[in-house]
Amino acid sequence: MICPHCNTNLLRKERSGRRCSKCRREFALEPKESPFGLHDIRIRTLAERLGDGRDLRYTLTQLWYAAGRKRIPDLYRVFRRVRIGISVAIVVITFFTAVSGVLPAAPVIGAAVVAMVLAHVALRAARPQFERAATIRMPVPYNTFRKELIGRWTPIYGGLPPGAVDEGKVRLPVVDRPRFAVLCQDRGVLACLAVNNVPHTWDMALSDRIEQLPPAVPVLVLHDANPPGIVLAGQARAALGTRAVAVGLRPRAVSTNESALRLREPRPTEADAALLRREPLSADEIEWLADGWWSPLAAIAPAKLLAVLARAVERVEETADPEHSRARQVGFLTWPTG
Repeated sequence: MICPHCNTNLLRKERSGRRCSKCRREFALEPKESPFGLHDIRIRTLAERLGDGRDLRYTLTQLWYAAGRKRIPDLYRVFRRVRIGISVAIVVITFFTAVSGVLPAAPVIGAAVVAMVLAHVALRAARPQFERAATIRMPVPYNTFRKELIGRWTPIYGGLPPGAVDEGKVRLPVVDRPRFAVLCQDRGVLACLAVNNVPHTWDMALSDRIEQLPPAVPVLVLHDANPPGIVLAGQARAALGTRAVAVGLRPRAVSTNESALRLREPRPTEADAALLRREPLSADEIEWLADGWWSPLAAIAPAKLLAVLARAVERVEETADPEHSRARQVGFLTWPTG
């Protein structure tokens, strides 16, 4: 690890007690102990990336997703490790049994080969069921990450990482005469928009409830690519009519996008699946959601989130002409990739 204060490359024994043995200054995170194996320089790098060179603000949840996205388990790799583990176990048992001389070596090796083949056949047969039942979640819970970061970073540096905000402490501003509104169930996403001056930039009200939205203004509906998010978009269209413009994450925008963060929960209930079939989704999108996959809006970096919002505002303004009012019903906008 490189010391964040003097840039010395430190071995584990040279940084005991989270203190550099060269400059004697204390640092916040020990990669051998911290969530996601983080260290101070890594946090600063993530902060710069989330700030996009424009001093954009970001939430701790966005930092959590950015820090952990490369450590999210891959189903294929997990299954492969299980297969390798079983193979290694068979080889080790065979070796020690043959060496011990308890049984003749030839029958032991033969039995091992048969066991290996049967194990691989069984694993191949079980793989579809394994993939259907497996969940993919962030490897470190958010509360653990938040507690470690705040508990260690703040005492050392006197505050959160550069640009970070604790979304739980952000109050959504009141906009007197809004021209637009955002509806989003994720208060953390609304907090990100608030601290990046979205309400003042576009005279935009922020709300997590349909009944609290201002009247007679276009409403941009931001949501996760998951059943609750898709249902929210449908409810907004039903309640608001052509005022509702869905600009949230659509399954097809993330299911094949390698840069998107994809997680997986147990399959939704049949009732939830029935609700999905009422929405303007393709068969592939419904199948993807019904298989438990989802993608969180909060994992989107502030720059991309603001870019999508800017495009939505521009599109709404361009369609203000009555001849183009139908364009407000276009639904989901295409999210930027990369």
